[in-house]
Amino acid sequence: MALKQLFKKWSWLFGLIGFSIVVTAIFVLPQYLKPDLDAGVTFYATEGCAPFKGQCIGRKGDQTITVGFGNEAIESMTEIPIRVYLGNVTADSLIVDFEGLEMYMGVVRTQLLPHTQGVYQGTITLPECGTGKMLWRARAIIDNGTSKEGIKFDFWAV
Repeated sequence: MALKQLFKKWSWLFGLIGFSIVVTAIFVLPQYLKPDLDAGVTFYATEGCAPFKGQCIGRKGDQTITVGFGNEAIESMTEIPIRVYLGNVTADSLIVDFEGLEMYMGVVRTQLLPHTQGVYQGTITLPECGTGKMLWRARAIIDNGTSKEGIKFDFWAV
């Protein structure tokens, strides 16, 4: 009987400790469980990146990778066109990964299809953030079978 009374007396403390553990797990565990998307990829130096427009150019010598998400503002929960131009670069496949920087929402990945010589295109729909605006990191990665190269840059979606 004494144990039951003791538990009733301190139940608020046990509840507070349990709540604290759950909140800590929600914010800390994703940092340790998310995959390392940069592993094994050589990234080009970027220039001309427009973070509010989703456009970026990467250069390595005479090779270029240019990524564009269209000329409109980037909006979550809408279909976003992606176009990648390759200059003096060949690719067996080309994928684009998206990762939320302020809040981990998983990895959104799409494989782009060849459109014309050196041009790949596709679409993606980004999940919506409750705050209304979110910082994302895009990675366009070319797989040549023997190596992976690409560019990465940050942009805002509303």
